[in-house]
Amino acid sequence: MMDIEKLRKCIADGNLLSFYNSKPWRRLRVSVLMADNYECQICKQQGKYTRADHVHHINYVRDRPDFALSATYQDAHGVQRRNLISVCKRCHETVCHPERLPYNGKRKEPPITPERW
Repeated sequence: MMDIEKLRKCIADGNLLSFYNSKPWRRLRVSVLMADNYECQICKQQGKYTRADHVHHINYVRDRPDFALSATYQDAHGVQRRNLISVCKRCHETVCHPERLPYNGKRKEPPITPERW
């Protein structure tokens, strides 16, 4: 089992892949997918059915390594909330992690050539 100190070292080394390849994570991932019937929870909220193939951390592993292997957590008011949700690839990239998209509406550098219309 991966302990919190080993996980913090993985984060510091920039090697979260070893966490995502660990047996405890793989087991928890499958149990979350099964509990959600392999349905994307974001699409489901919109009345659509999409097969989920990802499990998203509400509290990012880098920010809260203590919640990395927890399906739920308690918020500041003591309310039990889900930490892991099943999502499809599209929702994982566009809703959960839009910062990863190559162009997310904010151009970081000027165009190579000026527009000449």
